[in-house]
Amino acid sequence: MMKWKRTGGMGIQLAAAVFWMLPLITSSTGDIRHHGASRARGWRAGTQQTVETAANNSVSNITAQLGGTAYLHCLVGHLSERGQVSWIRKRDWHILSSGKFTYTNDERFQVLHGEGSEDWTLQIKFVQKRDNGTYECQVSTRTGIVSHYVRLQIVVPEAFILGSGEHHVDLGSVIHLICIVEKSPTPPQYVFWYHNDRMINYDATRGGITVETEPGARTQSRLTVRGATLKDSGNYTCSASNTEPASIHVFVSEGSNKMAAILRRNTSAIHGITTSATCLLLLGTALMHYGLR
Repeated sequence: MMKWKRTGGMGIQLAAAVFWMLPLITSSTGDIRHHGASRARGWRAGTQQTVETAANNSVSNITAQLGGTAYLHCLVGHLSERGQVSWIRKRDWHILSSGKFTYTNDERFQVLHGEGSEDWTLQIKFVQKRDNGTYECQVSTRTGIVSHYVRLQIVVPEAFILGSGEHHVDLGSVIHLICIVEKSPTPPQYVFWYHNDRMINYDATRGGITVETEPGARTQSRLTVRGATLKDSGNYTCSASNTEPASIHVFVSEGSNKMAAILRRNTSAIHGITTSATCLLLLGTALMHYGLR
């Protein structure tokens, strides 16, 4: 797709548009981490020659977090006045933009391009699950069309609480719960804990509650509730921004020793009832025997 033209034997000029893509990862805060570019530029000493390379129909994969902002970069060099850069959504062949103009009622989409810049960026704000899919950066030149495809994947962070769906603790003891948040390109700085739909991170009324969060690839948040009372029983939920929440039910009882005593008392009562019933049965049998005689 390139056309080379020699001018006066002095150097070489590239007459067709050449473009390359910057693979990237976006986060919920819109920060971008560039992973490199398929751009090769070499200077030959004593000449004005510049060589730029790009692969037509190449594919990049990027990831954005649900609710964040995705930036799809398309760098175009040597674009002629008649050249045009367009973004197309492949799932429905919708032309999202042509040049700096957008052709969609969805205001989340916008093309960013500064004067004199080679970067034609498709910005998608507040990304949703339906934004998953392939997008085409299409460059029209005098000699044809050059395309690059970007596969956008929207990830939804997930939270889960260690342990089963139920957690049993003794009255007066400490409730320890650990919440793990995974699949988050940008680790959450805060994890919120709820007791029966009431946030307890900063519960000064109850007291004895602490939350410690360690952001990372697997963000870990620890909830500690000291001096458990019967009122502390109920549903506990952990949640972070744009994250599927996780819940567990906590039961606070009067203690295993008292429970054992109750079980022993109930067993003794049942044993006494069984013994009495046996005696009555034997007495009845004896009376019937003597009556028949």
